[in-house]
Amino acid sequence: MNETRRIRPPARFDDLIDKLVFQKDSPFETKQALMMFAAAIGYSIVGKREPIEKAGEGIDWGIFERRQDTSFIYALALADKESIAILGQENQDEDDLITIFEEYAAAGLQYIKQHCVDVPGNALDNLLSLLADARMRHSDPPPGLDGLTTAELELLGGI
Repeated sequence: MNETRRIRPPARFDDLIDKLVFQKDSPFETKQALMMFAAAIGYSIVGKREPIEKAGEGIDWGIFERRQDTSFIYALALADKESIAILGQENQDEDDLITIFEEYAAAGLQYIKQHCVDVPGNALDNLLSLLADARMRHSDPPPGLDGLTTAELELLGGI
């Protein structure tokens, strides 16, 4: 992937990013970590991409590579397109992968803003509640493992 490519959150979330990353006692250590979390929320909870009208300050693609986040970005694009062709060099504009990631992150940032920041309480506590709720929603065992107890699933690594 092009090392000069930057992953850009929507500019309208600059204040949210500042609050969740750069202020004292912020729940995220880096903007990159927040983007990864937001993209996961965008895909798993919101379930849709949100187009970006105006991009904010970007993060170098190399940071995601060094943090070994590219596998998630590729898997997200694969799940979105439901075709392995998105990963093929000859069939892929590398911006497609990034755009998919950015748009799921935008949807996730909007969700985080509405459900964790713009509500009463501490943002970190609200994020933890969001995770607990998501875990409960997705607590059904994977296909083929539906006969196992919760203890047996935990033994398998919390599948």
